[in-house]
Amino acid sequence: MRETLGGGAIRPAQSPEQFWYLVVLTGLISFGIGVVVLTDPSRSLKVLCVLVGIYLLVAGAVMIAKTVSAEDRGAGGILIGILALIAGVVVIRHPGQSVVAVSLALGIYFLVVGALDLAHAIIGPQRLLYLLRGVVLVAAGTIIVASPEISVKTLAILTGLALCVGGALQIAEGFVMRAEARGT
Repeated sequence: MRETLGGGAIRPAQSPEQFWYLVVLTGLISFGIGVVVLTDPSRSLKVLCVLVGIYLLVAGAVMIAKTVSAEDRGAGGILIGILALIAGVVVIRHPGQSVVAVSLALGIYFLVVGALDLAHAIIGPQRLLYLLRGVVLVAAGTIIVASPEISVKTLAILTGLALCVGGALQIAEGFVMRAEARGT
Protein backbone atom coordinates (compact mmCIF):
# COMPACT_ATOMS: atom_id res chain seq x y z
CA MET A 1 0.00 0.00 0.00
CA ARG A 2 1.38 3.45 -0.90
CA GLU A 3 0.24 6.97 -0.24
CA THR A 4 0.92 10.12 -2.21
CA LEU A 5 2.67 13.04 -0.54
CA GLY A 6 2.68 16.67 -1.63
CA GLY A 7 4.65 17.17 -4.86
CA GLY A 8 3.72 13.74 -6.21
CA ALA A 9 6.20 11.78 -4.06
CA ILE A 10 5.02 8.32 -3.10
CA ARG A 11 6.04 6.50 0.06
CA PRO A 12 4.84 3.21 1.45
CA ALA A 13 2.13 3.49 4.10
CA GLN A 14 2.37 1.43 7.24
CA SER A 15 0.46 -1.81 7.30
CA PRO A 16 -1.79 -2.67 10.23
CA GLU A 17 0.76 -5.27 11.32
CA GLN A 18 3.12 -2.39 12.17
CA PHE A 19 0.75 -1.44 14.99
CA TRP A 20 0.90 -4.85 16.68
CA TYR A 21 1.93 -3.24 19.95
CA LEU A 22 -1.39 -1.36 20.19
CA VAL A 23 -3.27 -4.65 19.97
CA VAL A 24 -1.01 -6.14 22.67
CA LEU A 25 -1.48 -3.03 24.83
CA THR A 26 -5.26 -3.23 24.46
CA GLY A 27 -5.13 -6.93 25.34
CA LEU A 28 -3.03 -6.22 28.44
CA ILE A 29 -5.48 -3.53 29.56
CA SER A 30 -8.40 -5.88 28.95
CA PHE A 31 -6.75 -8.73 30.81
CA GLY A 32 -5.68 -6.48 33.68
CA ILE A 33 -9.14 -4.99 34.15
CA GLY A 34 -10.64 -8.48 33.93
CA VAL A 35 -8.35 -9.69 36.72
CA VAL A 36 -9.17 -6.65 38.88
CA VAL A 37 -12.89 -7.23 38.37
CA LEU A 38 -12.60 -10.97 39.10
CA THR A 39 -10.52 -10.53 42.27
CA ASP A 40 -13.31 -8.62 43.97
CA PRO A 41 -16.55 -9.00 42.00
CA SER A 42 -18.64 -7.53 44.80
CA ARG A 43 -17.08 -4.06 44.46
CA SER A 44 -19.44 -1.26 43.73
CA LEU A 45 -21.02 -0.91 40.33
CA LYS A 46 -19.38 2.49 39.92
CA VAL A 47 -15.84 1.07 40.09
CA LEU A 48 -16.73 -1.71 37.66
CA CYS A 49 -18.33 0.77 35.26
CA VAL A 50 -15.40 3.16 35.28
CA LEU A 51 -12.87 0.37 34.66
CA VAL A 52 -14.90 -1.25 31.90
CA GLY A 53 -15.77 2.16 30.42
CA ILE A 54 -12.08 3.08 30.19
CA TYR A 55 -11.36 -0.22 28.51
CA LEU A 56 -14.17 0.31 26.00
CA LEU A 57 -12.91 3.81 25.15
CA VAL A 58 -9.33 2.58 24.61
CA ALA A 59 -10.45 -0.49 22.68
CA GLY A 60 -12.73 1.61 20.48
CA ALA A 61 -10.00 4.09 19.62
CA VAL A 62 -7.49 1.31 18.85
CA MET A 63 -10.03 -0.56 16.70
CA ILE A 64 -10.77 2.54 14.65
CA ALA A 65 -7.06 3.29 14.21
CA LYS A 66 -6.34 -0.34 13.26
CA THR A 67 -9.17 -0.38 10.72
CA VAL A 68 -8.28 2.97 9.17
CA SER A 69 -4.69 1.81 8.64
CA ALA A 70 -5.78 -1.48 7.01
CA GLU A 71 -5.54 -1.86 3.27
CA ASP A 72 -8.90 -3.60 3.05
CA ARG A 73 -10.90 -1.21 5.18
CA GLY A 74 -14.10 -2.91 6.14
CA ALA A 75 -16.91 -1.17 7.93
CA GLY A 76 -16.89 -3.84 10.66
CA GLY A 77 -13.84 -2.52 12.48
CA ILE A 78 -15.06 1.05 12.43
CA LEU A 79 -18.52 -0.12 13.57
CA ILE A 80 -16.98 -1.99 16.52
CA GLY A 81 -14.83 1.03 17.38
CA ILE A 82 -17.77 3.42 17.34
CA LEU A 83 -19.93 0.97 19.30
CA ALA A 84 -17.16 0.56 21.89
CA LEU A 85 -16.81 4.35 22.23
CA ILE A 86 -20.57 4.78 22.68
CA ALA A 87 -20.80 1.90 25.17
CA GLY A 88 -17.81 3.28 27.08
CA VAL A 89 -19.37 6.73 27.38
CA VAL A 90 -22.73 5.25 28.45
CA VAL A 91 -21.11 3.02 31.05
CA ILE A 92 -18.92 5.82 32.48
CA ARG A 93 -21.63 8.49 32.29
CA HIS A 94 -24.27 6.45 34.14
CA PRO A 95 -22.29 4.22 36.52
CA GLY A 96 -24.76 4.20 39.37
CA GLN A 97 -27.96 4.49 37.37
CA SER A 98 -28.83 0.87 36.95
CA VAL A 99 -27.32 -2.54 36.59
CA VAL A 100 -29.74 -3.08 33.71
CA ALA A 101 -28.41 -0.14 31.65
CA VAL A 102 -24.80 -1.17 32.20
CA SER A 103 -25.62 -4.84 31.51
CA LEU A 104 -27.36 -4.03 28.24
CA ALA A 105 -24.56 -1.73 27.04
CA LEU A 106 -21.93 -4.40 27.75
CA GLY A 107 -24.05 -7.26 26.48
CA ILE A 108 -24.81 -5.58 23.16
CA TYR A 109 -21.14 -4.65 22.73
CA PHE A 110 -20.04 -8.24 23.44
CA LEU A 111 -22.66 -9.63 21.02
CA VAL A 112 -21.71 -7.34 18.12
CA VAL A 113 -17.95 -7.80 18.58
CA GLY A 114 -18.39 -11.55 18.99
CA ALA A 115 -20.56 -11.83 15.87
CA LEU A 116 -18.05 -9.86 13.80
CA ASP A 117 -15.20 -11.99 15.18
CA LEU A 118 -17.08 -15.14 14.17
CA ALA A 119 -17.59 -13.71 10.68
CA HIS A 120 -13.88 -12.87 10.52
CA ALA A 121 -13.08 -16.44 11.58
CA ILE A 122 -14.96 -17.71 8.53
CA ILE A 123 -13.38 -15.44 5.92
CA GLY A 124 -10.17 -14.00 7.33
CA PRO A 125 -6.73 -14.91 8.59
CA GLN A 126 -6.03 -15.94 12.21
CA ARG A 127 -9.23 -17.96 12.23
CA LEU A 128 -8.68 -19.80 15.50
CA LEU A 129 -8.10 -16.59 17.49
CA TYR A 130 -11.19 -14.95 16.08
CA LEU A 131 -13.27 -18.10 16.53
CA LEU A 132 -12.33 -18.44 20.21
CA ARG A 133 -12.86 -14.77 20.97
CA GLY A 134 -16.13 -14.72 19.03
CA VAL A 135 -17.54 -17.74 20.88
CA VAL A 136 -16.58 -16.31 24.30
CA LEU A 137 -17.99 -12.85 23.57
CA VAL A 138 -21.22 -14.11 22.00
CA ALA A 139 -21.77 -16.43 24.95
CA ALA A 140 -21.13 -13.68 27.52
CA GLY A 141 -23.23 -11.16 25.56
CA THR A 142 -26.11 -13.60 25.19
CA ILE A 143 -26.17 -14.39 28.91
CA ILE A 144 -26.01 -10.71 29.85
CA VAL A 145 -28.68 -9.55 27.36
CA ALA A 146 -30.97 -12.49 28.11
CA SER A 147 -31.12 -11.58 31.79
CA PRO A 148 -30.13 -7.92 32.25
CA GLU A 149 -31.49 -7.89 35.80
CA ILE A 150 -28.55 -9.99 36.97
CA SER A 151 -26.76 -9.07 40.16
CA VAL A 152 -23.70 -6.84 40.23
CA LYS A 153 -21.57 -9.82 41.28
CA THR A 154 -22.77 -11.97 38.36
CA LEU A 155 -22.24 -9.08 35.94
CA ALA A 156 -18.73 -8.56 37.31
CA ILE A 157 -17.84 -12.24 36.97
CA LEU A 158 -19.16 -12.50 33.40
CA THR A 159 -17.48 -9.23 32.40
CA GLY A 160 -14.21 -10.19 34.09
CA LEU A 161 -14.12 -13.57 32.37
CA ALA A 162 -14.93 -12.06 28.97
CA LEU A 163 -12.26 -9.37 29.43
CA CYS A 164 -9.59 -11.87 30.56
CA VAL A 165 -10.19 -14.33 27.72
CA GLY A 166 -10.62 -11.56 25.15
CA GLY A 167 -7.48 -9.81 26.42
CA ALA A 168 -5.40 -12.99 26.26
CA LEU A 169 -6.56 -13.57 22.69
CA GLN A 170 -5.81 -9.94 21.75
CA ILE A 171 -2.30 -10.35 23.12
CA ALA A 172 -1.87 -13.49 21.01
CA GLU A 173 -3.26 -11.66 17.97
CA GLY A 174 -0.79 -8.81 18.51
CA PHE A 175 2.16 -11.18 18.54
CA VAL A 176 0.87 -12.94 15.42
CA MET A 177 0.65 -9.50 13.76
CA ARG A 178 4.23 -8.81 14.91
CA ALA A 179 5.45 -12.05 13.34
CA GLU A 180 3.63 -11.17 10.09
CA ALA A 181 5.19 -7.70 10.07
CA ARG A 182 8.67 -9.15 10.50
CA GLY A 183 8.02 -11.74 7.80
CA THR A 184 7.18 -9.14 5.13
